[in-house]
Amino acid sequence: MKITKRQLFSLWLPLAIMNLVMASEQPMVTGIISRMGDAVNQLAAFGFSFSLALLVEGPVIQMFSAATAVSNNQSSYEKLHKIMNFLALATTSIHLILLIPGIFNFVAVKALNLPEQLEYDAYISFALMPTFSLAVGYRRLWQGVMIKCERTDLVPYVMYIRLVVSISTLLLGLHFKFCSGAALGSLALATGTASGAISAYFYARPLIKKMDIGPYEEDMDLKNMIKFYIPLALTSWITLGVRPLLNFGITLGQNPVESLAVWPVVLPYVFLYSSITQSIQEIIVAQYQEERRKTIIDFSLIISIVMTLLYFIVFAIKPLWNLWFIKISNLPTELLPYIPLSLFIMAINPYLTGRISLFRGILVARRKTKIITKGVTINVCTMLIVITLVSLTTKIPGVYIACIAYMIAFVFEFMFLKNNARERKLQSKKKIIYSYK
Repeated sequence: MKITKRQLFSLWLPLAIMNLVMASEQPMVTGIISRMGDAVNQLAAFGFSFSLALLVEGPVIQMFSAATAVSNNQSSYEKLHKIMNFLALATTSIHLILLIPGIFNFVAVKALNLPEQLEYDAYISFALMPTFSLAVGYRRLWQGVMIKCERTDLVPYVMYIRLVVSISTLLLGLHFKFCSGAALGSLALATGTASGAISAYFYARPLIKKMDIGPYEEDMDLKNMIKFYIPLALTSWITLGVRPLLNFGITLGQNPVESLAVWPVVLPYVFLYSSITQSIQEIIVAQYQEERRKTIIDFSLIISIVMTLLYFIVFAIKPLWNLWFIKISNLPTELLPYIPLSLFIMAINPYLTGRISLFRGILVARRKTKIITKGVTINVCTMLIVITLVSLTTKIPGVYIACIAYMIAFVFEFMFLKNNARERKLQSKKKIIYSYK
């Protein structure tokens, strides 16, 4: 059955709002940290601990897409829920192991080159997020159920609750100053993600009860569902592993502490735009059919171009991004000179993210998750090469090294997925039947 761009827009808009709300959380966190003492070091410590927490969290991120793709009935949901239970135990255990002081010192200082003056604050910040991974995983599982049951209207409410709790924690910390800025940022994320998971459960519970109990023609057994999910887990783990990798690259450049401090401000700002284009993926997973292919591709292209143009327009109007980085983010004066060039280097990220999300969505819908992992592997390998070459051949601030490596890596992944999608389009014209690999 065909679908119109208007119908896609009505389904996509709640997810775009959800991603935008989620994307606005970290700028609020860094804005509060900037208003507390020792802003540069606290921003740098928080940025490092958050990236490490994201690395641990990696395997659960794709629960959103997986639940959207395969939670056809209660039986399928229960199998996916078992996988999530295992991942919750595994990621939480890894987080706790990393909290052993000797192990944290080895990973953070010796392996990832964290400046020693940041180690204590980064450790405390990381120690406050042991429930981060499991809360995000369960929340995304239950939000995927909402999309599968065509209740995308419920999805943003979960994020509203999360944001209210996070902001309340931040304001209380700013007023009473009961901990450092880096610790407060982690505490806000921990309480916010926990409230998001709890609220998602209560929204999804009635939908799960109404799911069909009997078999469904596309149901997978537990073994095949694990095979389906493993490439997705690897994809998100590799993707989020990039954050500590970029931090390592930052420390190889000039002004490492300042660069570590500005990076967690620049990246969330860019994500405000790219998160909207990224939200295309789940709608494609839920709605993709071969006869809808052209409409879906056209729709995703429009969203990607519009958000990229908006990014350029705001970038061209200096008072607007001054308002964001000076008034809202309260970025320390010594960090402001790093902003313009960083934003310029990252300018096409919203477009690339939108196009990559399109290809990923199509591949998940077709159960071709291994190809997504190959694309992400190309991304990370490219990033490693670029970080090494740029750091060895230039003497520029580390934040610029991170921006350059980040963007070139996305370009290579985009090219790989685009070529792969083009090949599969030709195959679809020959009426080749796709099966799970």
